[in-house]
Amino acid sequence: MDKLKFISSERYYEGIIIELTDGSVVIDLKGRMGQLRLPRRMLICQNEPKEGQQVGLLMTYPEVIDEEVNQKYLKSAKDQLKKRMNSENII
Repeated sequence: MDKLKFISSERYYEGIIIELTDGSVVIDLKGRMGQLRLPRRMLICQNEPKEGQQVGLLMTYPEVIDEEVNQKYLKSAKDQLKKRMNSENII
């Protein structure tokens, strides 16, 4: 957190749960802001979440904190994405 140069500027956003798995939740943010995929354990709810439920969250703008590209992390993340995409295409 010490690496951030700009003051936090949280804003309230809303979205709809569009996908639930055992380990993740996908939220489609309103206002054509894109989608957010996160671990299900990060979703705060009193009952079992359901697709179609509305959620609210505070979020700030991402800030680049290091000009160096982390090649190892990038390759790993892209490999995982390709693996997931290939497994979803196999029916």
